[in-house]
Amino acid sequence: MPFNTYTGKHLPCVIPTVEDRIVQRALRNAVEPILDAYAFADWVSGYRARRNRITALRHAMTYHSAGFRWVADVDAERVSFGSDAAEVTDWLADYVHDGTFLDRFRTAVAGMPWPMAPGSGLAPTLINLRLVRADQMLTDLRIVRFTDNYCAFARNREESEDAFTRITEALAEIDLAANTAKSRIRPDACVEDLFLIGG
Repeated sequence: MPFNTYTGKHLPCVIPTVEDRIVQRALRNAVEPILDAYAFADWVSGYRARRNRITALRHAMTYHSAGFRWVADVDAERVSFGSDAAEVTDWLADYVHDGTFLDRFRTAVAGMPWPMAPGSGLAPTLINLRLVRADQMLTDLRIVRFTDNYCAFARNREESEDAFTRITEALAEIDLAANTAKSRIRPDACVEDLFLIGG
């Protein structure tokens, strides 16, 4: 099991065969344009083409510059773990309606130790797809998500605490939880400190 020297933790991951990588990349290339158009919110960056840490910071800066300087910073815990091939295929079926494609997708995902195993070509897309259902409950917040880290911008402590509760409840609705070691209310947050790996 690889050891991540940055976070100081062991990281279970898979190393797909060349053939599996080709199939996973082909499936990802087919679904990502659909998910970008119909599933992923504009305020979601990370694991998406042309939407990286810099775009998340720019989005966050627009709120911060407008005076929303309290941040409900919620890191979703163990997003890449759990679930099964049938469930993740059901998530995709909300946006892709070709039964033959979904059957091929299910077969490819079932061949992995678990669907969102780090190292697979589909893991980044599936992580974003898993969080879409939580994202849909939070559209009225001033929010930015970078990979599995939510930051909601607020005027004061009361608003930020309410946003924090809303995000944790949305995660609970999809059987996920906040990482208590990383999640917190940030008063007068420094935008440059947001969305740091292991932050």
